[in-house]
Amino acid sequence: MRVPIVDENDIVLYYKDRKDRDLRKEISRSSAIWITNEKGDILIAKRSKNKVNFPNIWGPSAAGTVEEGESYESNIIKEVKEEIGIELDNLSLGPKERESDNHEFFGQYFFSKISSNTKFILQESEVDEVRWISLGELEKWYMENPKDFIVSFNVSLKVIKNYTNQS
Repeated sequence: MRVPIVDENDIVLYYKDRKDRDLRKEISRSSAIWITNEKGDILIAKRSKNKVNFPNIWGPSAAGTVEEGESYESNIIKEVKEEIGIELDNLSLGPKERESDNHEFFGQYFFSKISSNTKFILQESEVDEVRWISLGELEKWYMENPKDFIVSFNVSLKVIKNYTNQS
């Protein structure tokens, strides 16, 4: 799969096979979504134990690397359908952040609200578990056990807090 390699302004420079890129020098694009319910709880997803990068840890409701021919938005719609088996009919644009964990990337955040009764169909190769959690419980958990979460979760937590404060 080819991914766009971008500059510091998120302008596409060229495309490269994902496995051939220099993770520290070449910047890619990712999208992530935080889904909330009518109670204000946040859906978090535990990455599959079979994932190469960051297995068995918690992160956004869904996320993925933008591929050639995709926009941030089309990528997150695809990832939500693949990873947790739902189609979203309401999508709100969040901030775009320049991030770094085991690679360099721009992360475009999205938000959506669904019913807490929604049934999920998890893609076993991507997600082992999803869980609804309040923002307060999530913050406490992260502060006590940051290694349970993806490396860039501190950025995600800031994004979630800003979103919930504005909503």
